[in-house]
Amino acid sequence: MITQVGNVTIVVKDLGKALRFYRDKVGLRLCFFDRKHDWVCFECGAGRTTFSLTTPWNRAAKKLVGVRTGVSFYVDDIEATYKSLTRKKVVFSLKPRKERWGGIVANFSDPDGNKFFLLQMPSGFAK
Repeated sequence: MITQVGNVTIVVKDLGKALRFYRDKVGLRLCFFDRKHDWVCFECGAGRTTFSLTTPWNRAAKKLVGVRTGVSFYVDDIEATYKSLTRKKVVFSLKPRKERWGGIVANFSDPDGNKFFLLQMPSGFAK
């Protein structure tokens, strides 16, 4: 039985630039940087889930750079997080917006154009 997501990997063009973006602007804690395999891994929250970056490993993988990932980062206070990230020049295509189901979402992009969600779940929803 699956108990949780273990890792999510995103493909980027420039690993160093992406590392600085996610560590210095988004605020993720770096777990390790495997230069030999072009792989960076960040801790994501209190669980065992990690968020990784890698560079394209073949021609087909180049098409994975700059896409809508469907990846959401949970936040407790989306307005405060949004303000903090915009001060750090993180680009948002959607400001925080309350959804009909009760959650609040915002969309941002990394330097390669990969698109992500910030998501504040409504009270009572499990994260």
